[in-house]
Amino acid sequence: MNYWDKKSQKKWQKSFITSVFAKKTKHHDTYSKIIINNPELLNDKNAHFPKTLFKFYAPTSDNIIDIRKQRLWCSHPSSFNDPFDCHIGYDIESYEKFSILNHIKKIGFVDEADHKNGFTKEDYDRIYSSSTEYVYYWRSNIEEYWSVMHSISDGKSKEFKSELYKLTSKFKNEAETKINKLRDINIRIACFSDLNYNNFPPSNSDFENMIQMWSHYADNHKGFCVEYDMSTLNPKSLLPLKHQYSSDNQDEFLSERTMLIIAAGLFPVIYTANRVNIPRTKLQKIKLDGNNELQHDSEIDALLYKTFIVKSAKWNYEREWRIIIDGDICKYFENKLPFPYIKRIFLGCKMKAYHIDTLIEIADELNVEAILMTMDNKKFVLDAQKTDSYRWDKERAKWHNPLY
Repeated sequence: MNYWDKKSQKKWQKSFITSVFAKKTKHHDTYSKIIINNPELLNDKNAHFPKTLFKFYAPTSDNIIDIRKQRLWCSHPSSFNDPFDCHIGYDIESYEKFSILNHIKKIGFVDEADHKNGFTKEDYDRIYSSSTEYVYYWRSNIEEYWSVMHSISDGKSKEFKSELYKLTSKFKNEAETKINKLRDINIRIACFSDLNYNNFPPSNSDFENMIQMWSHYADNHKGFCVEYDMSTLNPKSLLPLKHQYSSDNQDEFLSERTMLIIAAGLFPVIYTANRVNIPRTKLQKIKLDGNNELQHDSEIDALLYKTFIVKSAKWNYEREWRIIIDGDICKYFENKLPFPYIKRIFLGCKMKAYHIDTLIEIADELNVEAILMTMDNKKFVLDAQKTDSYRWDKERAKWHNPLY
């Protein structure tokens, strides 16, 4: 299935997330906790699981050490280059408008003779009929919400204007507080690309054409890219779980549960023109408890998780997949998950020689293939080459020892 083709995209990801949170029984149950208690849910992912995924890296010492130790760094969304990424949307004007209307219902209307010191029935009707969206000129019979509020405010007393300002500020701050707390969810994410790479000789391969990915995420081609074999994480291979906890098999138990959580958190990104928005009615129902923590249902949890897998269609060239992991689990591993699934290491066409040597050495240690990327002399594509000639050139250079 091509997850970036609008006609073929089935958005199974959203249905899967909904089905997971439908199993939530306790307020503090996380996505991972639900999966651990209901591992059979992963069977619904069988038909969608990728065979391999690619991840681009800058040539930092941390990244190179992680590859050697077969670990995967998981980032907090606050570090992403897209400010919209993982941020649920909301309509603050709609929230304010209906909060104002509910407030008016509670306090009641004032007489027309006292219209300067309160809301009249006419004020209420104008606010109710107003639109929080942009009003086109041909719909001149509909007033914009803010225009109505300014008009109403202009006709009120100085004291009531002050009260009205406090009221609108209160509802605005209330909505923003809820949204900020929702956005502050404790998760970490690792990002990949689903690319096609053919064995030698490479032909009709997506990978050779993805020069912008090398530029954006591999330090302008000075970094590297790792291809991961995801078949071990396929639910067909994982389920049913084989290990129960005991003092004799702690390592096997932990490894199996970790693989389960990684597989459960793996999703292709949905590219669209629209953000995931929380409905105004649901946002108003969310309450803060005595500890200033949000009280909400599993539908909100599902909505938040869907936010993590939706991005602007302008990013669709990345063909992104994500592993989304609860923060507490990542913290246990110091945000570096065990990830021993390396298949190939691709070395950027502008990579420094000492980085090339180090990564070739690591590839040999891990018994995986290292591939050199070079610029095609005629086209805007990259060519993939085995490291045989590079190794031979390094060996021959030793023959010309200036100390002899």
